Amino acid sequence: MKNEWILSDCINNIRSVMMKKKSCIVMSLMLSASMLFTACGGKETAQETVDAVLVDAQAAGRDNLVLSNEFVGTVSPEESVYVIPMAQGKVTETFFEVGDEVQAGDVLFKIDDSGAQIQLQQAQLTYANAKNQADSALTTQQESANMQLDMSVSQAETAYVQAQVAWKNAKDAVDELEDAIEKLKKQIKQMKASGVDEATIAEAQKTLKTLKEQEEQAEMGYNVAQTAYDTATKAYETAKASKSLTQGAVLNDTKEQLGTSLQLAQLGVDSAELALSYYSVTTPISGRVIGKSVEVNGMAAATSPAYTIAAEDTMTVTFQVSESIMNTLSKGQSVTVERNGAEFDGTITEVGNAVNMQTGLFQIKASVKATGEQLPSGVSVSISSDTYTAENEIIIPYDAVYFENEGAYVYIVKDGHAVKTYVTAGIFDDTRIQITEGIAEGDIVVTSWSPRLIDGVEVDAKIAESGTEAESVAQ
Repeated sequence: MKNEWILSDCINNIRSVMMKKKSCIVMSLMLSASMLFTACGGKETAQETVDAVLVDAQAAGRDNLVLSNEFVGTVSPEESVYVIPMAQGKVTETFFEVGDEVQAGDVLFKIDDSGAQIQLQQAQLTYANAKNQADSALTTQQESANMQLDMSVSQAETAYVQAQVAWKNAKDAVDELEDAIEKLKKQIKQMKASGVDEATIAEAQKTLKTLKEQEEQAEMGYNVAQTAYDTATKAYETAKASKSLTQGAVLNDTKEQLGTSLQLAQLGVDSAELALSYYSVTTPISGRVIGKSVEVNGMAAATSPAYTIAAEDTMTVTFQVSESIMNTLSKGQSVTVERNGAEFDGTITEVGNAVNMQTGLFQIKASVKATGEQLPSGVSVSISSDTYTAENEIIIPYDAVYFENEGAYVYIVKDGHAVKTYVTAGIFDDTRIQITEGIAEGDIVVTSWSPRLIDGVEVDAKIAESGTEAESVAQ
């Protein structure tokens, strides 16, 4: 993995830098010794002038530093399913082979369903028989109820007609008596005017009194007949209205009683149809067939996968990282997957929190926007992702930092001299390094090496802005 901030990488870098600088120091000492011997062997000792050390320098500034690490991962389908039949029996047909593309709902293979067909037919016959019995019982019940209701209506209608006749007779009797009384009154009046004897008039008045008494009795009978007629009318209307209501109620009660049997019979049909559907095995997802274990005339079992289907519109890459790298990754983080020069964008979907006891690493999964043809299942790929990040931190050139047993240090230009300053280093890449302690923003840091560069030496620094080439400025 590239640029991973682990102890071994740091030690290797330190050793490399120290070896380079130690070699230069040895050469410098040898050159100085040679010059010394030459001077001692001469006849005259010249007074030498020590010039300031010419160095490049740069003001320490704040910037961002992002490390991108590379890993090796393995491709697998984003989603794969094992198609296990719900029924068992002899395979009669298969329709797809390994490598074929399928769509959700496609029939993969069929199992002999002759037994299931018979069970469905039996269930259908049971339902038909139950329905016939229910229809017959419903018809019988309805006919019986209609007879009873018709009888009740007929009785009410008879009573109504009889009441109507009695009322009519009573009314006629009252009317006749009223007419007779009026005629008799006129006759008595004529008798008195004609001078009929008193005995005849008295007899007529007696008859009038009798007619009035009969009239009162007739009116009482009429009133009774009127009441009976009203009662009979209401009873008749009630009987007719209750006939339709009672018919509906009786019909509904009967339907409810018979409905349970029909429901049970229908459940039997539904169950048989569902069982029959199990003998045509379909794929639940679209994708590619990557495994097949059934053949025509072979046996399909309800305990083992018959087909394996992989959805290959999106692939998954699985890779392993150290704990330090794992702590820098998160779900949703972007990654780049590379294979044979082609790059694909991806997103981390899973950050494992359990270490692999054999490797000591943590498993990471990323979803990649690629098809199974672009990234075949099982191939190895390269994955790169940002890991360590330093934002708005002190960043200086990597070559400006030196290492010794006491720690890392840099040279700071102060008052025209190089000042050895110990620092605490953070993350780094090939050209830049983060400094967390030791120097402040704006400090002038020596960025070049010289065999004469030591603590306190006078320097002539060419200062450049952060990230630019040095400009010649005398210090």
